[in-house]
Amino acid sequence: MGFPPSELSKDKEWSGVRAARQHFYHDDESFDYPDGQKPALPGSPGFPDHPVGRRAMYGFTAVIIGVTGALGNAIVAANLPYIQGSLGLDLSEVAWLPAAYLVTNAITGCVLVKYRQEFGVRSFCMVFLTLQAVLITAHLIVSGLAGAILVRAASGISASALTTLGVFYMMQAFPAAHRLRAVCLGVGTPQLSLPLAWLVPKDFLALGNWNGLYLFELGLSLAALGIVSIVRLPPGVRSKAFEPLDALSFALYAVGFIMFGSAMGLGSYLWWTNVAWIGWFFAACLPCFALFFFIESRRKKPLIDVKWLSAGTFVRWALIAVLCRSVQSEQTIGILTMLRDFGLTNDDIRPLTGAILVGAVLGLVVAALVVAPSRLPFMVLGALVLVALATYLDTGSSISTRVPQLLVSQPLIAFAGTLFIGPVFIFGLGRVLADGGVRMTSFIALFNVTQSVGTLTGNAFTQTYLFHAQQYHLGAYAAQAARSDPDVAALLSTLAARYAPVIADPTMRSAEGVAALSQQVTQDARVAAYVDVFTAISLAASAGALALLAFIAVSLFKQYRSKLS
Repeated sequence: MGFPPSELSKDKEWSGVRAARQHFYHDDESFDYPDGQKPALPGSPGFPDHPVGRRAMYGFTAVIIGVTGALGNAIVAANLPYIQGSLGLDLSEVAWLPAAYLVTNAITGCVLVKYRQEFGVRSFCMVFLTLQAVLITAHLIVSGLAGAILVRAASGISASALTTLGVFYMMQAFPAAHRLRAVCLGVGTPQLSLPLAWLVPKDFLALGNWNGLYLFELGLSLAALGIVSIVRLPPGVRSKAFEPLDALSFALYAVGFIMFGSAMGLGSYLWWTNVAWIGWFFAACLPCFALFFFIESRRKKPLIDVKWLSAGTFVRWALIAVLCRSVQSEQTIGILTMLRDFGLTNDDIRPLTGAILVGAVLGLVVAALVVAPSRLPFMVLGALVLVALATYLDTGSSISTRVPQLLVSQPLIAFAGTLFIGPVFIFGLGRVLADGGVRMTSFIALFNVTQSVGTLTGNAFTQTYLFHAQQYHLGAYAAQAARSDPDVAALLSTLAARYAPVIADPTMRSAEGVAALSQQVTQDARVAAYVDVFTAISLAASAGALALLAFIAVSLFKQYRSKLS
């Protein structure tokens, strides 16, 4: 489909045959749009008026691209325990897969912006989608942990590219008056990928030692490549973007973040103080970042404008964005892991994950309907309040908690997850456009980092605090389980009696009873630790909501005073 030359020549807003010819040959640099239809920035497409049918096709393409860009990694994250067992990996090895995705997704955003500006949108999408398809095909032939990490790293890059493409396509689907809604939908659509991944049957992906997963991901990549080839974006404007010093700056930035992300992503698995390289990576990333900041702060055209990003508004924005992303770990690392500890699989919790998907879709729709520049802080505030409420509800969890008890709290968290992402992005984007758009690379870099760092730190905090809380409760429960206690002795006798039909030796029956009691105490301590984690996340979300409320109140007071004066 796209823009057939014959159809372009009929649109009065376009310059007739000349427009068609330029679009056909992708002559982006010399194309002149009428006022109101010009690209907002180099590297982005124009915004001509479209008929309803074409807008519908753009909207459909935006949804497909947005979901498929993140769905492959979401399926890996949702099935990580099963992939680990089938490939013979230990927990620390398989943890490299999501970490590699998050790291590359974070560091490539700024470079991708400049790539679009210099080489155009079409080259941007075709190159990175083809790269991902090639790497997945290679991994199907040569499997192993290294190949899996490489595919996840490539997926992180292509997901960053496809998220931007999804926003561009969604913006073509809406008139100019509803452009904020389009951005909100485009940024939020990839958030639906994880709930969708939980609904995919495990047996469908486990084909051929989990080669079915990579075949499915390859199909997604080829589908996205095909639809982008057919449904083309309008021509954009290109400009010279890269400078020689960008290579050094990006190398320092990438190396620093790779070390930080690897240490943060693996620290809670290998344990922070048990492996020397984790400490060395945290220490080594600091001089990389320091040298990067030193170089960028003295450049006339920096890759990332650190001075601009260090303003108070962006610092507060980044902290809120990291917090909003971090508290989402209550669902992914908290509740769903707890259910797995109870022996449930993805197939067993499908009603819950279906409810989570519904909550995420509703959050996305509500965000698009109510979004407005004056409402952005209140929407983020609402998301934090919902997370605080939902995690507080989960503090009532016990060893008997199952899907029915979670059908309110978890959809609320999913709703909050898609409610906050659009306003957070639009708030920063508005600052960029108000400043002329020259710092788009800086904003995209910061936005990607906040989301990736938020995920990494949220997961690391949850797992680390969970371990410490479990050890504390295990010690407390063990101290109460003295054999001299009559209640404990009676419980041990009851547990040992269960083995009487199969074990004749009383000593062995007693040992099995002790083992069963130990297992029960461990599980009780684990559940109590989850409750502590939910309490901590609820408090963190409440503190963030109060801080944001105070900031909103101060801002409104300043506006009121300025009106009076």
